[in-house]
Amino acid sequence: MATASRAGQVLRLLLQAGGERSGQEMAERLGCTRSAVAKAVSALRDQGLKIEAAPRRGYRLHGEPPLVLPAMVEARLKDGSLGLPLYYFPEIDSTNLEARRRAENGAPHGACLVAEHQSAGRGRLDRRWQSPKGSALLFSLILRPELGLGRIFALNNLVSLALCRALERHGGLAPTIKWPNDLYLEGRKLAGVLTEFTSRAESVDHAVVGVGLNVNQEPAWLAGLDQPGISLRAATGHAWHRAELLAWVLDELSGLYGQFVDGESEDLAQEYAQRSLILGMEVTVREGQNMRQGRATGFAPSGALLLEEDGVVSPVHHGDVSLLAWEEIA
Repeated sequence: MATASRAGQVLRLLLQAGGERSGQEMAERLGCTRSAVAKAVSALRDQGLKIEAAPRRGYRLHGEPPLVLPAMVEARLKDGSLGLPLYYFPEIDSTNLEARRRAENGAPHGACLVAEHQSAGRGRLDRRWQSPKGSALLFSLILRPELGLGRIFALNNLVSLALCRALERHGGLAPTIKWPNDLYLEGRKLAGVLTEFTSRAESVDHAVVGVGLNVNQEPAWLAGLDQPGISLRAATGHAWHRAELLAWVLDELSGLYGQFVDGESEDLAQEYAQRSLILGMEVTVREGQNMRQGRATGFAPSGALLLEEDGVVSPVHHGDVSLLAWEEIA
């Protein structure tokens, strides 16, 4: 079972304390020496966390930098959660590309890669993902599910659902999902999800699910995008703590993934449908060079869109969806 680093464990205790906590108490709780605690505190300070030490009273956390540092996420996760181990990059070509490289070299189930900036970030159909450094939440998760290929796209839906749950529970927001991979808020794109996988003998060897979530981008920057976009900051008027936000999403996803492997796919598909932007609407689906047109009637436990064409409902496992009456919800 993956656990937080020592720095993450010490930070967790400081967050829980809400005031001073002695090095001796933390050492006893963690089963280590006081010098190990002091070393972890020093490492946290080197990363920009403000931790004061008062004689005979202990350590007190006064502030965290506006980064998505591993210890800051680990401190907010339960041991065994998805997202551990967590790898951090100030800049990278793409978290999905690096996650795929690491997965092929044996990186474990649940490992998460997070970056402050991507130089070659991309979404579906190789669309470029752009964001000012340090403003978005950019991460990829490595999963090793025991799945047949027919169920792989349900993972994409799980991540979209986890994002919605986290923002509903902790932000009071109501995002909707545009199958297969986009989140919308107030009629504008908030996030994208991209699932890629490698298979062996008709079963999944590993999957990589990448997320790009607009968090602290300013409205002026969003106005320059080639499609209507929104960030959490633009929607709420305040900056968001991205490390805390990532922990919320991973916590929700851990619970959903547990339900998924326990066979609760039908219930999850129904919950997903409740947050759908396209349910009941007339849509066009592009599958490669083929175009299909019909009404979105639901979502299968496998993750497929159920499309009604001329009274016949059939599953669509992948494709690019556009609404025929977009102006009604934009």
